[in-house]
Amino acid sequence: MSFFLLIIAFVLTGLLHVANKALHELGLDAYRDLYMLMYYAVPMTMGALLLKIQGEKATMTDVKIGLFMGFSGALSLLFFLIALQHIPGIVAFPVRNLGNLLVTATFSMIAWKEKLSKSQWLGTILSLIAIWLIY
Repeated sequence: MSFFLLIIAFVLTGLLHVANKALHELGLDAYRDLYMLMYYAVPMTMGALLLKIQGEKATMTDVKIGLFMGFSGALSLLFFLIALQHIPGIVAFPVRNLGNLLVTATFSMIAWKEKLSKSQWLGTILSLIAIWLIY
């Protein structure tokens, strides 16, 4: 079941990336702010409704983490949408995703003392090489 959920997340993320590129390709750059508002308002509303339905309340820690994630995610999306206006999607998407992999792996090793296997190290190194080749 977990693998199936991962596949669904993978497909939905891909569709979301297509929507990011479509915003520019369809000449809708003027609607970037509205797009970003909806990008975050819809999941925030869904989360609030889910909490209400389940009878749960968010703690102050939940709110702080949510604000941090929302703020950093909004900045990331803004910079990415601007980059898509200047860099082809065939470059921007792989570089962003491989960059995410590198930052996450590095953070995990430093913050949580996680160890990478030989194949994970190889994948990380190949990601660096792929970014260099693509860009």
